[in-house]
Amino acid sequence: MIPVARSSQPTVLSKNAIKWLDKLTQQQLQLQILQNDPNTGEFQIQKAKKCVDNAQKKYRHDQIKKALVEMFHGKCAYCESKITVVTYGAIEHFRPKSAYIDLTFEWKNLLLSCDVCNDASHKGTKFPIDVNSNPLLIDSTDGMTNPNTHLEFTWDSVAGLASVYGRDDRGKAVETIFDLNGMKGRKELVAHRSNYVKKLFVLLRLAQTGDSEAISLLIESCHPSAEYSAFSLIHIHPYIPQS
Repeated sequence: MIPVARSSQPTVLSKNAIKWLDKLTQQQLQLQILQNDPNTGEFQIQKAKKCVDNAQKKYRHDQIKKALVEMFHGKCAYCESKITVVTYGAIEHFRPKSAYIDLTFEWKNLLLSCDVCNDASHKGTKFPIDVNSNPLLIDSTDGMTNPNTHLEFTWDSVAGLASVYGRDDRGKAVETIFDLNGMKGRKELVAHRSNYVKKLFVLLRLAQTGDSEAISLLIESCHPSAEYSAFSLIHIHPYIPQS
């Protein structure tokens, strides 16, 4: 996880957010009225739920998704894996839309997430808070939080593992909820990330012999668009030979 600069909200959102929220609020109110009426049939309730769903999913607009992909350089906000055609990716609500309805169409509440980080087994509707009601999860776009303060990106050369450990309660919440070290099944994430970082160290050895192509590739690995650049910035960048 790395800090990400929040871009300007897409035009479609600035033009429609208030209207969309008003429509969603109306549909949810209508659903509540029907659910509280003992004479309401199941068909009516299901129809009302569909109306709520249709009103809510307006945030899935292609322009919004495109803006998020550009802002996050096509990477998941949480695990830093690249969003691909296989993993289409999701528009993630930092504060869950189920609990924070008013933030459903709020640009600052939208992130780009891979399908796994966003699913019910991981982030889903989870939003842990501390005793002061501050979020424990990290929003990399808030302009205030440095992920390195809360997360430790380590490389074990013997085991060949690139791991992410929480330094404090916030970091541990991120580590656990997103299963960043594969303790609950995300072995493919750990394997892919570790293999990627391992190759960087091979390139580093070449770079230190003066190989210009290796140096160029390592510099690219430190760019925000590169997968797992948090590891490169800590373990690679300080040791790249200066030209």
